[in-house]
Amino acid sequence: MKWLPWAHLEHGRMDTRFYIHCARLSRARRQNFELLVQAADTDEFLGLVSLHRIDWTRHVAGLGYWTRSSARANGYATEAAGAIVEYGFRALGLNRIEAHVAPENTASQQVVQRLGFRREGIAREFEFVNGRFLDHIQYSAMAWEVAGGRPEN
Repeated sequence: MKWLPWAHLEHGRMDTRFYIHCARLSRARRQNFELLVQAADTDEFLGLVSLHRIDWTRHVAGLGYWTRSSARANGYATEAAGAIVEYGFRALGLNRIEAHVAPENTASQQVVQRLGFRREGIAREFEFVNGRFLDHIQYSAMAWEVAGGRPEN
């Protein structure tokens, strides 16, 4: 909840149903792809991973991920984020995937750094969370970096 503008303690069953409804609509419209993260052996819900704000003209999307507190520090976020990044580049044909991370959110920074994202700079007052504006570090990965070399122009 510290880093996400939509997360709050009052989130109830109806909020979840509405969220799922909106996620299905945005996926059908190819605007966002949100996927559950589950444990392979138990199917326990661990979190979510997404490609969002997809701009098909520019072939760009944002990367999002979170895990529940009981599932942190096990590599789940890195594994799930890596899988959806690969899906974005290979299956969706994206060229660029961006991640925006609050400077104090070191665990999230480590996820994108492990995935090979490059730091580009600071997006000032990028997001309004819990009554305050947060700067975010902007990271990106390019399809040609994942494929192993810059394409010929």
